Amino acid sequence: MDQLIGRRISDRYHIKRLLGSGGMAYVYLGEDMILERLVAIKILQPQFNGDEEFLQRFRRESRAATILGHRNTVNIYDVGEERELHYIVMEYVEGQTVKEMIRLHGPLPLEQAVHMTKQLLEALMQAHSHGIIHRDIKPHNLLSNDRGEIKVADFGIARAASASTITQTNTMMGSVHYISPEQARGGMVSARSDIYAAGVVLFEMVTGMVPYNAESAVSIALKHIQEPLPDPAQLRQGLPQSLSNVILKAAAKSPDDRYASAEEMYEDIRSALSDERRSERPYFIQNGYANAHDREWADPQAAEEDTMVAAPAVQKEDQSAPGPETTVDRQSEKTKKWPYVVACILVFSGAAFFYWLLPEMFVVSGAVKVFPLVQTTGWNVADAEPVQVLQEGAKVWRQVEL
Repeated sequence: MDQLIGRRISDRYHIKRLLGSGGMAYVYLGEDMILERLVAIKILQPQFNGDEEFLQRFRRESRAATILGHRNTVNIYDVGEERELHYIVMEYVEGQTVKEMIRLHGPLPLEQAVHMTKQLLEALMQAHSHGIIHRDIKPHNLLSNDRGEIKVADFGIARAASASTITQTNTMMGSVHYISPEQARGGMVSARSDIYAAGVVLFEMVTGMVPYNAESAVSIALKHIQEPLPDPAQLRQGLPQSLSNVILKAAAKSPDDRYASAEEMYEDIRSALSDERRSERPYFIQNGYANAHDREWADPQAAEEDTMVAAPAVQKEDQSAPGPETTVDRQSEKTKKWPYVVACILVFSGAAFFYWLLPEMFVVSGAVKVFPLVQTTGWNVADAEPVQVLQEGAKVWRQVEL
């Protein structure tokens, strides 16, 4: 594509030199002759010219991305075509990609990695609020200028590419290290897919390596689906567990276990380097839980032990789980005994009443005659035990029968 250097496109954009190339396009430094400013011109590779479905989507999505206008987004100025050339005119960002920075310097300082990730999340917040999902977040698409500002590129082209049947190996290899499990399966893509990629990019920033690697794109994609994400705290000495937890949560296998939004991840990473959070426990998703409400920040071993001994939260009505007697149970049993105590008192009082009344009564063969009842000398009903009352009452009845 060197023949394009020095050429003018649409009588407006003068192509100066090649900046780089990727699996889908060549990027040139150009000059807008009307507005007299430097621009980046991304020209699609010729093999895509025959895919009309992709070209239509490419035009539509690129134009849609022009509405973003965020300070952390590479602004799109124009979309057009000329003589089989399909191009995007974008803001020119002088600097390096984050991928180049990692290749040159290795793991980034933690403060710098957090600062860059926050800017990435701000761009995603703006895009997601307009219903635009990037689908190809990777350090190659993060441009850093000389002021340390991050600009996210390729919003339109990434969305168009992911929706078409592009199978070029180099294109896949450039993105598969950051692809979400649902994308690798060909499933539904959402804003949480971008959050997954942001977590993997942060992983690479702080460790200097991608979490999964293999000889083929398919093998790497399978690792995203099947293998747990390595704990970055084990790969970089001195990495706070709090920042490692942000990565583990963002790059969880299930979308439900990730941050619900870029805003939520942004709020969490803001305090990830604070002294209060540096020693928090590792983030762990217990097996068998289906949604984000059931996950917890816990030690995996402790969580497994708790799971083994924990009783179910809800039991069937026809089942009862025996347990130790509580104070409340004992008080309840004591409360249930009060009616019996009251009944016994009434019986004893009645027996005492008849004991004092019967000496005045007499019944002998229909004739009236008084038989004074013999009482035990010195026996006082008021001081007697209930058993004594009953025994003396029985003696009275036997005397009456006689």
